[in-house]
Amino acid sequence: MPPYDARGEENRAKRHRAVLIGVEHYTGARNDLPAVATNLRLMREALTDGATGAMRPEDLVVVPEQGGPSATVSPLRVRAALNSARDEVDGLLVVYFAGHGIVRPDGSDLNLMFTDSRVTRDKSHPFVDTLSWRDDVMPELRNSRADWVVVILDCCFAGNALASFSPAAGQNFALLTAAEPGVEIPPGDPGTGTEFTAALHRLLTTGEGEPVTFTRVVTGIRRAMAPLKAVDGHPWIPDELRHGDDVVLAGAADAEPSEPAPAPVPPSPPSPARSHSPSPVPAPPTDVPQTAVTARRRRGTAVPRRLPPALLRRMKRTTTMIVAGVVALAGVGVWLLLRPPGGDCESPMELRVLTDPDLRSTVQKAADAYRERDGDGCRTVGINVYDAKATDAVAAFRSSSLWQEPPAACPASGDCLRPQRDVGAQPDIWIPAAGSAWQRATADGTSGGTASAAAGAGETAADTGKSAVETGKSVVDLDRLGSIAYTPMVLGVPDTLSLAQSLQTDDPLDAIVSGLTGVQDVEILRPDPEATEGALLATDALYASSDSERVSTVEQGMAQVLRPMPTSARGLMCALADGTLSTLEDRAAVLVPEQTLAQFNLSAGVAGRPDCATEALKHRVAYYPSDVPMLDLPFVRVTWDGADRDAVARRAAVDDFHDWLTTDPDAQKCFTDDGFRGVGKGGGPATPEEDSVLRSEDNATAVRERIPATGEGTGDSASLSDTLSRYRKALGPGRVLYLLDNSTSAVSKRVWDGTGGIKELVARSMSSLSARDSFGVRTTAVGEGKTAADLVEFGPNRTAGARKAVTGAKAAAFDARIAEGLATALGTLRDDPADLEQPQLLVLVTDGEDFEAVTDEEQEELVADAGRKPHVRIVTVSLQNGACAPGRFGDRLAEASAGRCLDPADDIAVGLAAEVAKTGTGDAE
Repeated sequence: MPPYDARGEENRAKRHRAVLIGVEHYTGARNDLPAVATNLRLMREALTDGATGAMRPEDLVVVPEQGGPSATVSPLRVRAALNSARDEVDGLLVVYFAGHGIVRPDGSDLNLMFTDSRVTRDKSHPFVDTLSWRDDVMPELRNSRADWVVVILDCCFAGNALASFSPAAGQNFALLTAAEPGVEIPPGDPGTGTEFTAALHRLLTTGEGEPVTFTRVVTGIRRAMAPLKAVDGHPWIPDELRHGDDVVLAGAADAEPSEPAPAPVPPSPPSPARSHSPSPVPAPPTDVPQTAVTARRRRGTAVPRRLPPALLRRMKRTTTMIVAGVVALAGVGVWLLLRPPGGDCESPMELRVLTDPDLRSTVQKAADAYRERDGDGCRTVGINVYDAKATDAVAAFRSSSLWQEPPAACPASGDCLRPQRDVGAQPDIWIPAAGSAWQRATADGTSGGTASAAAGAGETAADTGKSAVETGKSVVDLDRLGSIAYTPMVLGVPDTLSLAQSLQTDDPLDAIVSGLTGVQDVEILRPDPEATEGALLATDALYASSDSERVSTVEQGMAQVLRPMPTSARGLMCALADGTLSTLEDRAAVLVPEQTLAQFNLSAGVAGRPDCATEALKHRVAYYPSDVPMLDLPFVRVTWDGADRDAVARRAAVDDFHDWLTTDPDAQKCFTDDGFRGVGKGGGPATPEEDSVLRSEDNATAVRERIPATGEGTGDSASLSDTLSRYRKALGPGRVLYLLDNSTSAVSKRVWDGTGGIKELVARSMSSLSARDSFGVRTTAVGEGKTAADLVEFGPNRTAGARKAVTGAKAAAFDARIAEGLATALGTLRDDPADLEQPQLLVLVTDGEDFEAVTDEEQEELVADAGRKPHVRIVTVSLQNGACAPGRFGDRLAEASAGRCLDPADDIAVGLAAEVAKTGTGDAE
């Protein structure tokens, strides 16, 4: 099929938009990027060129609106622009970003950085005032109504976004990145812009007789960048992914410019704060006349989106002719021309709906259906749906005054509660996954729990990862109106694994897991318990069933097979469906909502099957733990103190939305089509109808019609707070002990000093450590009577001083005592009972010669010791080829300790930093 062309006859009347984001000025440790201002100018020129441009000037939204070295860009402003584009564009949507990019130590989670963005030592929230491509940008754009979405990222680590490229089924989506994953790029020249964007501008404005499509751009940009080098001498190779055929980004340079059809004036993006928030409302895009914006906001005033072409041509004549034309068209004719569809529409009231990541797509579907139900063409209510981590939402509601009055400054650690940052704008409606979230948010027994009262209920500021001095008071009422749908949490077991059918209902999780793990190799997985309420409830039961094991052992076991842990049940299933996780998809029993399992059980081609599902993912049978509460999707009306404007109308709109969700068949179908159980006549879960996903042929033997009763005392606030505290401790801070082979052979083999040498590898990996971690460095080439020598004494340390000690270390005229060093190091990491819940890591870095000299008897003893508890992961780095081959000593240590072995066949520097990051709490950039 021909490429999609926004200038084509069939697409001219559609709404097209380009959101151009450029961050030139940074207030923190990041350098300013003066070339970004030129980048924005180049992209404006390329997209709106009279002869070749795919857009018209009024189609552009530029952030910031006014450039300059002091111009600021906030993630709220950018997210508002993306939200607006997502909802309003039905043609071509282009999103461009130029600025700093940053990733986690393991290379995951590309974050786009803005003026006030910072990096902290908080492992849960390492990046402040940023937008995650994986969690923020991609989820917004995959819900876009646009025919085509094209995203261009000109930033360091742009290629890392490719790992989280997940368009919706059938969505046309293309992503172009300035370089491959893991590559940093130069900042560019202020006068000419960055090399990547300058080359892109040339390609888009010199079509050479034919349209410039996305695929032509990819070929051309790679050719243009081939002679250049990125940072550290890396080859500079732009990368891309595309879902769909092709799309025209610029017309042919010598083509006659066609008269573009008038496009609708894009409305201003939704503000990140409602009338009950003191935060400033962003100004409208510069391409929208302020008078038009004001007119649209004025209730009771009919304002045309855009005048028809015939009237526009008349307006180009003299004033006399215009007046004559208007007189000729007086009366009904003019009224029809100027009247917007549906009559004299008032500006719709906007409701903000905060929900759980597991519910976002279904709640969005219901909101869309509600907005489109008005038959007269006028929207009376606009609904903006967004999600946030369940724990962030609870913490924000308990200190809700911080939504309106955020702390003036955060501690150096960044550990402070900022609801606008962590959650988003103040909501009118909250739909958590389960009532347990509402109970924790109102833990003092009232509808608006304060931080201090909540702390008394067991979840203190320290438990939530926030600074105690930053907690706020309650300025909100949380009225629970009733459930809108239901789904139980289940353990989804691949049908290839045998498990007694009697365990499918009415048994606690520990009985089900014991029956499963006692007979076969299986991994128990669930999403991040900080992100979704369902995962937290499942983790609470999982920890209760793992009393014989340390929580850190449970969590580190999961981290070994899947890291980072996905933030939703759908994300977990998509990761397994990818088919690249070494048969994990066949061995993983997953704690997910029943509706998610039912959707992923559907066969290819069946309506409702997730777009990421593949045949690699095994059919799963649902086992219903009696000690994991059901997800009951409570609808919570959120009322803010002092929010008096439109209070009566707002309350009526919220109540109407709730009533529609619970009683209207069309609303309930939005949920049952996605595998949820609807609301029965008595208010409880309804029996699935015949057309429910739960009753499909694919789920006939997988799910149960009867929902088992939940055990007493499960999912209470104190238990969940304790679970969160244990989870956070299990993931850090960590304890890391390095063993360095500083023998004469390391020097003679030229692997002690220099790039890629032992010292450089260890010093570089310390970027994954912080002062919160305990770590030390020992050398193993010592004389008789010694097992190792401390280079950096084990304990709390500063990485800067430790790096200096490592890089200045000298080799010794002895052989490395590998066996003795390993045995002593394991003892050091296990000798403090107070730290047994913390993750433990032993890193051995050797040239390979003395490592291979360990006797068979010593190897057997050390492998046995590595498998003992308390659990200590061992990562062996050998600079000799073959040390990690199956059955060799390094491979056996890794298998026994659930660790890893790295040799020259691997990317050792990246691999070691990633392994240390699993234990440490620092961040790599």
